[in-house]
Amino acid sequence: MNKDNNFTSKIDYTLIFIVFLLGCISVIAIYFAPITSSHLTAKQFVIRQIFWYVVSSLLAIGIMFLDYERFKWIAWFLYGILMVLLLGLFAQKHGVSVPFAAGDTSGAYSWYNLPALGSIQPSEFMKVDLILLISQIMVKHNEMLAVRTIQDDFKLIGKILGVSLPPFALVLLQPDLGTVTVFMAIIVSMFLISGIRWRIIFGMFAVGALGIASLTISYFINPKIISFFLESHQLDRFKGWLDPIHNQNNEGYQLIQSLMTIGSGQLYGQSPKVVKDISLPAGWTDFIFSTISGVFGFIGASVTIAIFFLLIYRIVNAALKTHDPYGTYICTGVIGMLTFTIFENIGMTIQLMPITGIPLPFLSYGGSSLLTNFFAIGLILSIEARSRQYMFD
Repeated sequence: MNKDNNFTSKIDYTLIFIVFLLGCISVIAIYFAPITSSHLTAKQFVIRQIFWYVVSSLLAIGIMFLDYERFKWIAWFLYGILMVLLLGLFAQKHGVSVPFAAGDTSGAYSWYNLPALGSIQPSEFMKVDLILLISQIMVKHNEMLAVRTIQDDFKLIGKILGVSLPPFALVLLQPDLGTVTVFMAIIVSMFLISGIRWRIIFGMFAVGALGIASLTISYFINPKIISFFLESHQLDRFKGWLDPIHNQNNEGYQLIQSLMTIGSGQLYGQSPKVVKDISLPAGWTDFIFSTISGVFGFIGASVTIAIFFLLIYRIVNAALKTHDPYGTYICTGVIGMLTFTIFENIGMTIQLMPITGIPLPFLSYGGSSLLTNFFAIGLILSIEARSRQYMFD
């Protein structure tokens, strides 16, 4: 009885309340969002979002009461299932009929259509599974070595890349560049606390930065060069981001409508009718932050960003409280995943970042995204509830 009371007293109710607030904002924003390309009404989207919130919350509660140490073997089993599903999507793209695999959706083969459940995106679940696997690899590697050499650091890098590159390649070939960048953010964030020598990490960052800079410069020298690396719809997004006025294709038009929606909100927001008249595409999914800014203005958008800051702060707090390296690594991976996703999604709505298909965590409509994020929150709650406090901390 005392053990149960001790467990419940360690549950982070503040984190739960923050997620609840984000759920309320999500439902309200979806209800007010302009529905421009769907056979469903705003009310129907709200009902579905509430359903997924309930299902995802139950998942998080179940994970919270399950010892996170058990995911050391569950993660490999889940990895195998997700790899099979990703291979199925790869086969579907190349003409092989795979049951329930969806066809071309917005230029990518990323979904399975399941009866009564809707669309499921395996790459979303792979994000959290990669966090679990990389955390496990880092713990085992560091436990075996009392003194680490530079060769040991490269071995750890090889182990991490060995488990990350197969799903990375399959998602890149879908092609889903947005999810690939989230994978990269997870890997980079976990590299930072892996114990790998900083000169190696800085060298890897330098190579990556040089590659991105070379592609950017080559685009302005000869735009055809970058077409070898990007699909046609991805190239359209890139052009629409750099110059939406003169590239008013789908992506350029979408960005212009996003900026108009955000600007229309001014300080206190506009009536939902004014926002709906702007006809913002994907205002209930990827561009839901634009809808929030239009309806609730600068103040509402600022409050939403502040709630996200509190969310990240609570996860950082959980990472600092636990004395278990495995728990710390998981928290770090979740921080990297959520921080990058939030920054990229909000950034693309204001032309700060390229347009990708990344949903805004806990706010955008979608079951796969919610299940993934609640899976991560369940892990954080499990870690924090099992953290031990020592007398001389």
